[in-house]
Amino acid sequence: MMTANTHATDEVQGRQVLIRVAIPHYFRPGDDALGYASTRLTSSRAARAVALGRCLGSVMALARGPEEQILSIIDQRLVVAPKRSLSSGAISNVFIDCHVFVRRDDCLNEVLELFQDQIHVHELELDDPRRLPHAARDFLLNDDENGSAHLSLYLEDDLVIDDRLFIEKQLWFLERSRHKAVLMPHRFERAPSHGQPRLFVDGPIDPSAFPDHHRPLEGAARGCFQGGPEILFDLASNPHSGCFAVSQPQRRWIQQRGVVDDGFVGPLETVATFTVLNHFPVLKPSWHQRDFLCVEHAHPSYLPYRDVL
Repeated sequence: MMTANTHATDEVQGRQVLIRVAIPHYFRPGDDALGYASTRLTSSRAARAVALGRCLGSVMALARGPEEQILSIIDQRLVVAPKRSLSSGAISNVFIDCHVFVRRDDCLNEVLELFQDQIHVHELELDDPRRLPHAARDFLLNDDENGSAHLSLYLEDDLVIDDRLFIEKQLWFLERSRHKAVLMPHRFERAPSHGQPRLFVDGPIDPSAFPDHHRPLEGAARGCFQGGPEILFDLASNPHSGCFAVSQPQRRWIQQRGVVDDGFVGPLETVATFTVLNHFPVLKPSWHQRDFLCVEHAHPSYLPYRDVL
């Protein structure tokens, strides 16, 4: 059992942290009544645009610097804000290097243009758009410049990170597990019901789909983040979250041993999950502490199950 303590290591604390992000983006509604939101017949361009904009905005919001400014309205000038009071393990400088991968015109250019000064867009010539996730992942894992990144984050284009401490939590977990495990968030969709406002969409699946080193187990690890209450982590009964985050040592390990392009549900799920699950156990916060690490699936695909189950 892994036990984590409350403090960040010197490797992270007091230094700038670079996060490299890769996001595959595709939108072209087809003939499918169900399936992926990017190709579903009923997918609204406006809804998908909102989801992509929220995704990119949440990634940009992870950035921070040592100084912030205040608009002093009384004398119409900008002044330096007082230094923030940082909790133990907090990171003062976070730099985001975000790369979005698209196929020709099958994308929402009107949204990408809003972030044109903050992201790098890679336009690829691909016969099969289902290869976009593979291209994004391969860039993230194999780009030579990525050796400078403390964290490599793969993210589907409709996921929203609404947690200011997402980076701290990931680095804390990766350091304390000695880079031998990966932490995934719980993924949810927002429902219109006030009584049941969230649907967590990654419930248990058949464990025969997992490699031998990963067997679901409750309370497999525990630790106290930034002096808070003890958090329990489970070897996930469903390791999928539509994203993954790996450290420098983990990225090098995957480079040396390679990746597979299929083998877990479908090719898109393989990229988002099996890329890391094939090499490391995947943990999530225990269900009763699920709010410790969550992401929102901002273009819902699973809410209709409420009406049919």
